[in-house]
Formats: sequence, C-alpha cells, structure tokens
Amino acid sequence: MKYAFPVKNKFYAREVTELDFDPQGYDKELYVELNTLRADDYLGKIKYNLNIDVQNDELSTSTETYNKIIFSGHRGCGKTTELRKFHEYADNSKRYSSIFIEFEKETNIADFQPEDLYVLLISSLIKKIKGSGIDVKSSYLEKILQEWMTNEEIVKELKDTYDITVGSEAGGGTNFFGFLKLSANFKSIFSKSSEIAKIIRRKIKKNPMNLIDKFNEAVSDVRNALKKNNKSRDILFVLDGTEKMPYEIYDKIFIKEPHLLRAINANMIFSVPINSYFDICRTPIADFFHTEILPMIPVTSNSSELLQKIVSNRIDYETFFETGVLTYLVGKSGGCPRQLLRLVNLALTFSAGEKITIDVGEKACLKAGRELYDLLDSEHLHILQSQKFDSADGKVLDLLFRLVVFKYNGNRKVNPLIKDLLKSK
Repeated sequence: MKYAFPVKNKFYAREVTELDFDPQGYDKELYVELNTLRADDYLGKIKYNLNIDVQNDELSTSTETYNKIIFSGHRGCGKTTELRKFHEYADNSKRYSSIFIEFEKETNIADFQPEDLYVLLISSLIKKIKGSGIDVKSSYLEKILQEWMTNEEIVKELKDTYDITVGSEAGGGTNFFGFLKLSANFKSIFSKSSEIAKIIRRKIKKNPMNLIDKFNEAVSDVRNALKKNNKSRDILFVLDGTEKMPYEIYDKIFIKEPHLLRAINANMIFSVPINSYFDICRTPIADFFHTEILPMIPVTSNSSELLQKIVSNRIDYETFFETGVLTYLVGKSGGCPRQLLRLVNLALTFSAGEKITIDVGEKACLKAGRELYDLLDSEHLHILQSQKFDSADGKVLDLLFRLVVFKYNGNRKVNPLIKDLLKSK
C-alpha cells in the first residue's frame, strides 16, 4: 500500500484529497459511517424491496417481480461509497450473488451506446460465474455468445487488432475464455470506430427482446446453479456511474425505453443524477421503478465531527490545520463530502502543503464559490435570489445537478459557497 493514513507527507495529502482519488482498498482506514446522520432510512427500504429480512439478515424468498431500484442523490453526496458498501453486504451466500459494475472504469463513457448495456451485463455475469468456482452450464448463454463470436468479421478483428483467438470449439460449447478476454478490452472494443461494436450493436438493436429472453434464461440457469451449490439465493446487479453516460443514451435507456429494463429478470440497482431522478419520476412508467434519494447531510454540531473525520482519516489534522479551520470548511461544504474534499484540496494548494490558516481556508472557499457562480445565467440568479427553487423546473434541476442548491431530507438550501456571493450582489 502506498499510503499510511492519515498521511503527513504534504504531496500525499494533495493526492488523497483529489476528487479522482479512489479510496477502494483503503476502506477500513477511510470509511466514515454517515447514515446515522441521514433522517431517511433508505437502506432499510432497499433491503425491504429486495426481500432481505432485517431480523435474520437473510434473503427470505426471492422477489416475485424483479425490482429495478433507482438510487439518486447529488454528485459527491456518497452514492458510490454507499452502493459499494451495500454490494459488499448483499454479496453473501445467505443473500445475493451481487455483481458490481463500475461504468466509469469498465466502459468508455463517451462512446457508450444503449445496446452496450446488455453486453456489459452478460460479461459481468460470466466473470461472476468464473469467480464462483463452480461449473455453470447454460445453453442460452452459449447461444448468445456463439451468435456474436462466430461472426467472421468479429473473429478477424479480434485476432488482428486484439490478438484474441476465438476457437472453433465455440460451436459445441461457449468459449468463455475468449469472451472474457473481449470483456477485458471492453473500453477499446466498444468504441465508435470498432467494427465489432457496430456488428453486435446492430444485432441487439434489431431484436432486443430476443436477446433479453435468452439472457433471462441464462440468469435463471446461473441462479439455480448458485443456489444448488449454496453460493447465494439470488442474483443482484448493482450498477454505479450510470449517471455519467451521455444524457441522450441515459434518456433512451431509463425514460424512452424503460420497458426493456423491466423485462430483465433480475433485481437491479442503478445510480442516477438528481436531475434525472425527477425526469424519471415524471414518466408514465415511473411506478415501475423503486426510487431512493441519498439526502445531503445537514451541518450541525453533531454531524460536524463525523464530517471532519472524512478529512482527518485521510490527512493528519495536527500537521495540516490550524485550530478551527476544518470546522469552518465543513460548514462551507454544506454537508457534501465531495465539496469538503475539494475545499481542503484547494486550501492545501494555496498553502503549498503547509498548515492551513483561516485566511487560506476563506480564500479556498471564495475560489470554489466563484467557480460555481460564474457558470450561472440570469435565470439561475433570479431563482436563487427569489428562493424559488422548490420546483422540478428545468433550471431548478440544473441548479441541483450543479451543486448550487442542495437537497436535504425534506427541504432545499442554497450552497453556502454561493450564498455569500449572492449577498454581495
């Protein structure tokens, strides 16, 4: 491990407070339990919708319908952290075989197309089979892969471009090894310029229900094999980062064609941005989704201490903060973990890694506030100054998405970084 937390090295301090720092692998040192501060028991409701009995912490009986759960919240409110924790909890022989899919890591988000979702689900299912240590046979999974992997153009491009050989034995049984190698190159293979991607997408688009029917049978085969071997009682897909795909792709999957998601016979959890959550809720088929919002955490004397731990677990408090500075930054964060880390990172940059004074903290907050403020137009400013941001109008949703307005449990408030700038106008 590169880091020993909390770090004291001033360069490491900057690295571990960057917004793209991945804390995975450091969970024990860095994770802070914040759910006690959230008024809404979203975890209890998710467990209930997945038939997990909280009394014995087990999946009592499989769900009669396969639930699709929309998990929403502001950028940086902790969705990824909480989804990953829930996945680790759910992935248990007495509960689910949980399959965690990280869109940003596993796909080229900019090139992602609606049809790629099915390829991603299939490849993730195959990885889970391989990792389970049991022999799973599914003629339906074989049929899907044979249709794709025996296409002459696909076979040629795999060999010539990616040095992946799909053997002739795929005709009598699925060449999972070849498909796993394809999955490992998902980002480059499923790009706009790839012939493989074009062919597979075209096949799926022509008759998506045909693929979904086969996939459902394959999931059933895997589910039964896992149950028989006491590996799990059902299958759950947890998809994180779906909010980062292009809006037109997201719009097609979740708003224009949600019946295709509904047709998949597996429980699934999707993360979505807060503005899109309201878009989904406005659709005629909205009742088909179960929706949960992870609310922002109000900053109080009780919550401030836990919010400070998000930072002090990463960087040494005595080394980097004068008394009172971190409390000040927590207040200006509005209870948003992402914004708090951004402010600390800015302050470290201004202080060149030396101890942060209150003046430096104020300078960091002013810069972060200006960055948000400078992107607002006259309509945004009118809404903020008149405090008419309790609707689901497009401009209001834009303010929620940009972290200009925060949604707490039951009410909305202007980001503290913006509030002072509004007063000065």
